Amino acid sequence: MVKLIVGGATGFVASEIIRQSLANPKVTAIYALARKPVAVPEGTAPGADTSKLKSLVVKDFEAYPEDVKAQLADADGAIWALAILPQKTRGMPFEEVKKINQTYTLAALKQIEEARAAKGQKGTFRFLYISGPDTPRTPDGPTPPVFKEYIRLKGRIEVDCLEFAEKHRASGWETAAAKPGLVMPNPPGLLMTVVGAVAGLIAGKIGIRELAAAMVDQVSNGFEKEPLENVDLARIGKTTLDKQQVGP
Repeated sequence: MVKLIVGGATGFVASEIIRQSLANPKVTAIYALARKPVAVPEGTAPGADTSKLKSLVVKDFEAYPEDVKAQLADADGAIWALAILPQKTRGMPFEEVKKINQTYTLAALKQIEEARAAKGQKGTFRFLYISGPDTPRTPDGPTPPVFKEYIRLKGRIEVDCLEFAEKHRASGWETAAAKPGLVMPNPPGLLMTVVGAVAGLIAGKIGIRELAAAMVDQVSNGFEKEPLENVDLARIGKTTLDKQQVGP
C-alpha cells in the first residue's frame, strides 16, 4: 500500500496520475500539491475512492506550511510533475524558468525529508522526477537544436535528485527520472495524431494513460531501472494497464 505525493497536481499529466490512483487499491492516499485546491479529475472511474484525494494548497513552493509538511511525512513516494514546459518559456526570464523547474524541485526534496525526519520515518521513499528525452547529465553533453538551455537544466535537475537520494540513502530515499517523449492525450485527436507521428520518429511518444500507469507502478513497486526512458515507460504502462483489465 502506498501513500503518494503528486507535485504540480493540476497539470495534464498529474491529473491522469490522480485519476488512476483514485481507482487503484494499492494507493491509499494522494497528497496533491498545488497553488489552488485540487478537485477530483473529470473522467474518474465510477466507484473510485475519491476520499483518498488530499488537496494541499501551497502558495510558496520554497516554504511549505507546517500542516502540509506534517501530512507529507507519512508518504511513501512522490511523482514530481511541477514544471514549466519548454514551449511556454519563450519570452520568460530564464531565472524564472530555473526557479519553477529546479528550485521548487530541490525545495520539495528538502521539505519532504525534513518532514520524514521530524517523524522518524526511515522506510523506503521513492521520488520520481518527470524530465524529458535527450537531457544530458553533463555540461558538455549533446542536446537537440532547440531549447538547449532548458534541456540542459532538466538534465542538471536529474543529477540534483540523484545526488540528494544518494546523500539520504540511509533514511530510505530512492530516486529515478522518467523521460517520456511526446505525451499523447486519450483520445489524441487528428492534430495530435499527426504531430505524434512526427514526434515518434524523433523523441518517441507515449499515451497519457500508459505514462501515468507506468509511473504509479514504479513508485509503488520499485524502480526497474534508472532512468526510465520512453520505451521503458510505454512497456511498463501497457503491461500495468493490461493487468488491471484482467484483474486479480
